Amino acid sequence: MVAALFHPLQIFILGLGGGFVIPLLYRLGKPWLTLGFFIALCGIVLVSGVSFYGLLDGGDTIEVLTAGALPPVSINLRFGLWEGLFTFSVNVVALLGALHLWDRLRGNYAALLLYLILVMGIDGMVMTRDLFNLFVFLEIVSIATYGLFGLERTPAALAAAFKYILATVIASTLFLLGAVLLYYVSGTLNIDELLSLREQIGGPIGTAAILLVFASLVIELKPFPANGWGLDVYETAPSGVAAMVSVGVSAGVFFALLKLLPLFDGQLTLLAVSGGVTFLFSNLLAIKQTKPQRVLGYSSIGQMALLMLSLALLRQVGADASIPLVVGGLFINHLFAKAGLFWLTGVLRRHGDDARAILSRSPLLIGLLGLFLVAIAGLPPFPGFWAKWELVMRLTAAGKPYWIVLILTGSLLEAGYMFHWFVRALAPSDVEAKARPNLAALLPLFGVAVLLIAAAYMAAVFSGVASAWIFSPLTAGALFYAADRLPGRVKGVLAVIAIGLIGSLLCEGAGRIAGLFAWLLFAGSLVIAAASLYRDDVRPGFYPMLVVLSLSIPALLRSSTSLEFFYSWEIITLSSCFLIAKCRRAGPHVLTFLLFSLLAAFFLLAGFANVAAIDDTIALSALIHSGPEANYAFVLLAAGFLIKAGAIGVHVWLPGAYTEAEDDVTAMLSAVVSKVAMFGLLIGTYLTIRSEVGLELAHVMTWIGMLTALFGALMALRQNDFKRMLALSSMSQTGYIVTAIGLMSHLGWVTALYLVANHMFVKGILFLALAGVILRTGTRNFAAVGGLAREMPLTFAMVVIALVSMSGLPPLMGFGGKWLLLSAMTDKGWYGLAVCGLLTTCAGFLYMLRLLNGVFLKPRPPQRPQVREAPVMLLVPQFLFVVGIAILSFFPKVLLEPVSAAIDPQFAATLVWGGMSLESIYGFWNPTPVVIVVLIVTAIVFGLGALYYRSRRGKARNAPDFYHFYRPMLSRTVPPVAQIFWRGLSHFALAAAARIRRVYTGDGQTYALYVLLYFLVIYFARTGLSSAGTP
Repeated sequence: MVAALFHPLQIFILGLGGGFVIPLLYRLGKPWLTLGFFIALCGIVLVSGVSFYGLLDGGDTIEVLTAGALPPVSINLRFGLWEGLFTFSVNVVALLGALHLWDRLRGNYAALLLYLILVMGIDGMVMTRDLFNLFVFLEIVSIATYGLFGLERTPAALAAAFKYILATVIASTLFLLGAVLLYYVSGTLNIDELLSLREQIGGPIGTAAILLVFASLVIELKPFPANGWGLDVYETAPSGVAAMVSVGVSAGVFFALLKLLPLFDGQLTLLAVSGGVTFLFSNLLAIKQTKPQRVLGYSSIGQMALLMLSLALLRQVGADASIPLVVGGLFINHLFAKAGLFWLTGVLRRHGDDARAILSRSPLLIGLLGLFLVAIAGLPPFPGFWAKWELVMRLTAAGKPYWIVLILTGSLLEAGYMFHWFVRALAPSDVEAKARPNLAALLPLFGVAVLLIAAAYMAAVFSGVASAWIFSPLTAGALFYAADRLPGRVKGVLAVIAIGLIGSLLCEGAGRIAGLFAWLLFAGSLVIAAASLYRDDVRPGFYPMLVVLSLSIPALLRSSTSLEFFYSWEIITLSSCFLIAKCRRAGPHVLTFLLFSLLAAFFLLAGFANVAAIDDTIALSALIHSGPEANYAFVLLAAGFLIKAGAIGVHVWLPGAYTEAEDDVTAMLSAVVSKVAMFGLLIGTYLTIRSEVGLELAHVMTWIGMLTALFGALMALRQNDFKRMLALSSMSQTGYIVTAIGLMSHLGWVTALYLVANHMFVKGILFLALAGVILRTGTRNFAAVGGLAREMPLTFAMVVIALVSMSGLPPLMGFGGKWLLLSAMTDKGWYGLAVCGLLTTCAGFLYMLRLLNGVFLKPRPPQRPQVREAPVMLLVPQFLFVVGIAILSFFPKVLLEPVSAAIDPQFAATLVWGGMSLESIYGFWNPTPVVIVVLIVTAIVFGLGALYYRSRRGKARNAPDFYHFYRPMLSRTVPPVAQIFWRGLSHFALAAAARIRRVYTGDGQTYALYVLLYFLVIYFARTGLSSAGTP
């Protein structure tokens, strides 16, 4: 009885029965109409859900033969796992969509009837196993869609609906002709029988029949350039209807393509090319679009194209086992996220001119927008992330690099325009919103958000990554988000406690070098998190993201597979991005940061996929065992890590992001987060150990690192904004670490770890110190500060210690690190690098002197009032970092000995410890005599420099005049080449998009012609290829 009640056939009984009953209920009154509609729609959801659960619980596929007869007399339906996934998910979204559309559906029995028929028709397209019935359901869906377009009575909407009718009628006609011809050559329209006879369907008629059906389904999915009719509908239709077309109607058509795929084995290349071109160009054209629903239309077309492309390529390479994760993940991701975005747009449109003000001032709506955009961009933890990982892995193993480049390029473009929308939403509005969306309007958004999160977890389980530790950062962040209304200081204390407890547990799972990095960065992040207590405001959304970021770092460092590493890497990127975005001035820099971070991530993804293809494993240990054939993987991984580190040429994201982020966030980014890329670079260089070519690549990397250090220092010297100066200094100091890693020696890697610790302590002190200066003075400009040494003596003292350590002067740890670095370079005979390093050190010393003089030593400007010392909660973390510098300066064995032991045994043990001395095959370092010698040399060099300067500029008596003297030379030697290049590339993409968009004329007849031409191109491409292949 229960089985019969929830039999899939009940879907059609409820749909058709509801359609007949609704007009009768309308006569009884609107309450009855509402009740009848929701009973029918909820019944459809319940039937599909119960049937799907039964299959998941081990039940058999349900075959439905109506009238007790076999096809073609009966209607054949099937409800298997694929059908259950598609119908249940679409039906749930349809129910939530009805709630979103309720202000338009309420009391309109025609609209309610059409909506119910639309849902039933989509389910029929998914479940039917008969080609003619597929055509019937396709027509039912089309008619219902046409009618629902009429809910928007504007001329533009009606014109778009007419174009939609023209295009879909042509597609339906092609489908019907193909079905007739298939019946003629095979004698059946049953899909299962057609698939079993596909080898016998040939000749001109059979080929034409298959191409007609194939082309009709592809056209329904709106391929480029025959998709202008679809874009106009997405732009002008009510948001709820546009969402159903995007995620519901497209799902039905795509599933028809999926179940007929064996029939189209000869067309897989055409399907892949059509999907690839559409995915790339849809996302390219969208970057010029400003209307939200049209942007979502481009994205919808692009996502369905990606599904077509993935399906065709996986079928081609024989990776059918990956289709459930890839196709299922991409479909569910698109279904929930795109529906949420359309509905969010609709909610805001109801408020007219107040929409921007409502969005910019609502953390809840911005959070929902961010969640949906992250999912659409294919970022973790959502299903699209796991799907794209699997897709790239399979394509790399099959040797399809060009398709990977296309997919990743399209994904980068999609992330660009989607997050541009997010950045615009963050921009503050001067308009005061008159009203806000009520809870009922937001319920559908909450619903798909919950479904998307649940789907994310299921996709992770399906991927084999569902350990509690890997989700602990997001879980903790979610709990803090739920408690976001607590007072700021309370949240800060709880955040420090959570980071301390959970972070220490995560660190315990990391070993060797990863363990050293984990504990070091964990300590740094905990100290900087405590510094955030200097502010007592609520800071909505700040502490959840801080917790996620701080915990994701040790989670990454305990990863054992490249998938776990890449997942945590992307979570670090996203949490950093959202923390930067907390400062409303950072808007444009947020987008630049994200795009370069994604570019870095895509290089890493390709690199990890290459390693997995070579060793047939995603274990990180494969990086150690891979041989010379992994050189391409090393190049890809090194490129990704260098982009994320802000290496020269790809550094353009770094100054703006660091400068415009909130001050304690900048301290976290520079002192802690930047070291994650250094760890990645360290493990990536394992790939070069066994190859001479690899060692040459490492040599190139050392030059990249040293040039990054040099030009970062020169650019820092030019800055008038002292926070931006420190940002560029961070870039410069990171260059030293890159150089040390690229040395590919035991001493080089020990030096790299030593420099990592020094940089974390120094930048933690300096950025937190400047946070206090900015807090007290309200400015970041050298011209507006000065004389703070007396007013902020504790800050001044700790800045002096940090600058001495960073400059490489004895006796602090910076000196030891740079001495070891120079020793390692000269031992290898890389004297050019050593000279460049000395020049960089001199340039660094100059900007450090300028920082010290400009902020603390020069006279106080008359217009600046006196200020107090920085808050205690900023001073205590600085003091802890100073203690760290002191310990590692006078007792270097505390760090260097465990580091030396942890370095991979690929290198000989070249270090011998004896008290305070360090002996190696590279030389001898004893602090006492070396410090004396270096101090004498330093005094002589700067004395000579001062004499030369006074001889050339006798009238200059102060530091500002000194820097004015060198500024013209610096402006000529450090032109903004990288900025010009990347800005030119951006302008080129925008210009190309503007030119290509001209194919969309808005004329219905032109669009109909495009559709016909598209079919002809498909037909002649296929038959031409066949003819060419015939001897």
